[in-house]
Amino acid sequence: MKRRPLIRIAGLREAGVSCPSCTDSIVHGQETITCDDCGSVHHATCWKQVDGCAQFDCASAVVLSADHRHATIHITASDLKTARPLPVSRPPSMGPRIAIPVGPDPESLRWNQLAVASFITALISFPLFGIVTGLLAVAIGAASLVTRNAFRRKGLPFAAMGIMLGIVSFVGWTVYLASTGDPSRVAIALDDFEPDPEALNGLPPTINRAMKANVLIQTGGMFQSGIGSGVILRIKDGTALIVTNRHVIDSRFADGDTGNVLADIAEVVVKAIGQPGAKGNAVWLAPEGIDLALITMPVTSQEIMSAAWDVTPQIQVGDAVFAVGNPHGLGWTHTSGDVSQMRRQRKQKTDYGVIQTSAAINPGNSGGGLYDSDGHLIGINTWTQDKRFAEGLGFAIVFQTLYQLLDGELDLPERQLPIELP
Repeated sequence: MKRRPLIRIAGLREAGVSCPSCTDSIVHGQETITCDDCGSVHHATCWKQVDGCAQFDCASAVVLSADHRHATIHITASDLKTARPLPVSRPPSMGPRIAIPVGPDPESLRWNQLAVASFITALISFPLFGIVTGLLAVAIGAASLVTRNAFRRKGLPFAAMGIMLGIVSFVGWTVYLASTGDPSRVAIALDDFEPDPEALNGLPPTINRAMKANVLIQTGGMFQSGIGSGVILRIKDGTALIVTNRHVIDSRFADGDTGNVLADIAEVVVKAIGQPGAKGNAVWLAPEGIDLALITMPVTSQEIMSAAWDVTPQIQVGDAVFAVGNPHGLGWTHTSGDVSQMRRQRKQKTDYGVIQTSAAINPGNSGGGLYDSDGHLIGINTWTQDKRFAEGLGFAIVFQTLYQLLDGELDLPERQLPIELP
């Protein structure tokens, strides 16, 4: 028994669907009949006209075409001109579009940790050793830019700042170390350079006294420390008077500088034989840019001695001489040679003598004593040539120059003789 079709009022689901029979769109509110076999929606009137489903591949349509198997359909050109495409039906379940909010990209909420690490490393490279830490900051910053999703994470400006500051720190430290690269400028502990006491036993009195009159001088702080030498001229009331070069205690001293400001002298530490390093005080700077200075220090050791001298020595080319000083911080070093030549130098209005010697003079010997074969102090070692280009070229200011510049100011005798046995 054939089931009677149900008539329904077209709703949102059926509205807009094309009727298979008349090909017109179904309008909301019209009476419709839905085929139970294929689900096609028809106008109720169209269903009744064909007495069933008009869908081509539906079983009802097959039956319908079977009843009219002898019918012939003729399609003319005018029929083709009036043909129109079928409207696209909406999916039955499609409703109004709803905007779904999209959250932020999770990668954009995360920090680029390498970028932050680069910035922090660059900051600490300034007080630390920037040649290493500065390059490390640059390397970390560069690595942060090539990591996965680097440009989608926060903190990218830190990478740029880390690379820039790292380069600045590296260049700054490189320039600083290059400008303070004098081999004599090293940071040392003065008490570590005490000579072996056994090495002083049995020395000739001339050398022994010169050794005990030598002092090691350190100036500046931990990062820029200068090493030089000095000679004790007098010990009185527990205080030693020491002659040295001005450039040893005054880092701002330049050849030709006529300034004479004791307050500008930096901290000076003096190490004498047999006692720990003690603070030294500058008491006199030579005028007219001459490279001489006097400092004082307290004396606690019984082994310390003052040098012997004669302000009118007879110095000739070829005379044997020896130097005592602290080359490269190696304290109480003895080297020997001879007088290569006597020369003159002029500063401002002062003309004074300079001894050229073949005795080995190196950075750190500055301010130390040059002695004749009798152990008399005849000069203050001051200059040496670059060892890459010349050997055996050292220079010392004649000791008589100091005596003339003082002009009785510190009551030094013209002679301090004889050589006393230790």
